[in-house]
Amino acid sequence: MKNVLICSALTAALASGYAHADNHSSNGSAISGQSLVENGYVEARLGFADVGLDDSAIVVAGTFGTSLAHVYPGLGAEADLTLTAVDAESNYFGGKVEASYASLAGYATYTYSLDKQIKDLEVLGRLGLAYTDAEASASNGSATASADDSSIDIAIGIGARYNLRDNLALVGRLDTYEDIDVFSVGATFRF
Repeated sequence: MKNVLICSALTAALASGYAHADNHSSNGSAISGQSLVENGYVEARLGFADVGLDDSAIVVAGTFGTSLAHVYPGLGAEADLTLTAVDAESNYFGGKVEASYASLAGYATYTYSLDKQIKDLEVLGRLGLAYTDAEASASNGSATASADDSSIDIAIGIGARYNLRDNLALVGRLDTYEDIDVFSVGATFRF
């Protein structure tokens, strides 16, 4: 529980810490909670997570992000929640191992527009911290065992976004944290 609180605090600080800071730009405007929402977006994705077993887990992911381009062009922040929808599994000598996980992550992001090369395409990068809670179980018909583990790790992600309209885009991401690699695709809706 302590790790969840630490990660939640880090995510909140990353996503909203700028709201109370002065922006020392020439126009004197400060970043407000309202501007974070006005520049915000939500993302819903479906994907596969490689957790080291024969079959990958199917995951669903949701992201809330905001542009901080008024601080530095391309800069942003994201809070991300990923949950296992279908467990990863492997079969061994008549037994089966299953694994699932949930992660909560906070990221600093950078978005680079490729409009000059390919209209409406953006390249995405993100770096942050992820709290991951993983569970595994094994059974061979006569005996079962289970284990769980949680940790906070560095999380890195890359991706691409293709803007269909001003407020709607298709997105694909590859993220990695705590020996878990996640490939996901979905849609982004901007406020």
